[in-house]
Amino acid sequence: MVSLDYAYRRLVNTLGPERVARSEFERMVYSHDFASLPKIALLQWRLYPDFVVLPQTTEEVAALVNLSDESQLQITPRGGGTSWYGGTVPNRGGVLVDMRKMNAILGLDADARTVTVEAGATWKDIEDYVESKGFTLPVVPTNAIGSTIGGAINSGATGIGGVRNGSLRDAIRNLDVVLPDGRILKTAPTADAGGSLADLTALFFGAEGTLGIITRVTLRLVPKPDVVKPIAYAFPGLAAGARFLRGLLDAGLSPHHAILIDREHFVFERALRPDSPDPAPIALVAVRGAKDDTADQERTVDGIASKEKATKLSPEIADRMWRERYNNYSARRLSRGLIVSYNLVPVSRLPEAVERAAEIRDKLKLNGAVQAYLVDSTTAALVPYVLMDDTRPSGGTALGFAKRMGDAAFKMDGHPMGLGLFFVFNLRKMHGRATTMVSAVKAVLDPRKKINGGKTFEVWTKYPWPGLRAIPPPGMAVGLEIAAILRRAKPTRDRFVRAYEHAKEE
Repeated sequence: MVSLDYAYRRLVNTLGPERVARSEFERMVYSHDFASLPKIALLQWRLYPDFVVLPQTTEEVAALVNLSDESQLQITPRGGGTSWYGGTVPNRGGVLVDMRKMNAILGLDADARTVTVEAGATWKDIEDYVESKGFTLPVVPTNAIGSTIGGAINSGATGIGGVRNGSLRDAIRNLDVVLPDGRILKTAPTADAGGSLADLTALFFGAEGTLGIITRVTLRLVPKPDVVKPIAYAFPGLAAGARFLRGLLDAGLSPHHAILIDREHFVFERALRPDSPDPAPIALVAVRGAKDDTADQERTVDGIASKEKATKLSPEIADRMWRERYNNYSARRLSRGLIVSYNLVPVSRLPEAVERAAEIRDKLKLNGAVQAYLVDSTTAALVPYVLMDDTRPSGGTALGFAKRMGDAAFKMDGHPMGLGLFFVFNLRKMHGRATTMVSAVKAVLDPRKKINGGKTFEVWTKYPWPGLRAIPPPGMAVGLEIAAILRRAKPTRDRFVRAYEHAKEE
């Protein structure tokens, strides 16, 4: 490996000094993703990159990838940093490639109903742009404000609109990807029968940035509807709200979005904003189409809600919840961190799933909330979150919650999402014997494992010595299970709301 000073000079020659950072503060900002990582993790991994670089073109990304062969430094691609479990965090330092300067909208083709954008643009910015042109995106991730186009594709994200318009993967027309050898690949070139004969898009969807760096994306568009009508209901219990979501599909409806949020979330919201809805399990449903059509849908939804003894909330509350649909984790302000567990479960088992999530949260004495939304006609996303303080010795034990939730999802014929650095042991549970084939693709495209290496398929540490350079995936499972056990043994329950309100009084 060349010296860091020499590597710095080569990076500056490639991008210029203003787009290469090496100060400790700038590197520290990139040492965690959306989930706070416990400080003890620094003993196991080099979470601070050696350099942070900000390319502006696909060619610059390719130059950085080629430069890695010279410097022998690992490359970690990063979008908005909204992923979980260390997926966009270095494990051995190296060069972190921040894609957010590649955020341009390159063109909208109204006849083909597509928009082409750079991978560092956020979903909310693209949504606003295409709606100003009379179109809308088929699917938008629920954290659209911070999530970048490339980041969500790498994560295999689900989101708003899937029930009606299909999956996010189906919305992708083409990806431009810089491969680990520096070549630029178009995954579905239009010259080849619309990409239908050689569409490699699925290879990179959900690959967590391990097979290449996505730089440009072409997305399918749909016409903007006349009306989007949000409707909100409060339920007597969490399971009743889950049965309501299931009932929407049983009735043959395809709502644009349907999400259930438990009472605890609104307890947190009330602490932060006194004008928040009264704490209760609340479902928000959005229907869309022509004005008369949405009115008919609303009456049908009202009837399904009444069967579960729901109370319809005011249009003002529903409108406000819809406007703030991308702001799901403001409760993070109550603590110093937040852990999200992202799982897919069958819709048929959603009532059981939401109650199981609340049970796991309570057994581990955590403050947190349960959220679930419809993904398609058979699948729901179960996305509970818990608060944590990563400055306390017990803070990191909250990661045990995500481990227990993943185990529960498997038992309900579903599975967790997101492997990153901490949950590699779930790969074999998800893919069985095909796991070796998945790993073989990485070996073919990136034999030196220089792009986001040591994650998703295996767990590298910062140590170079045999026996210490990697952690067996089952070892990570054991460590997280121990964290859950320690968390359950904690004598007191977290009280972040109380501490926050006390701090306000002072």
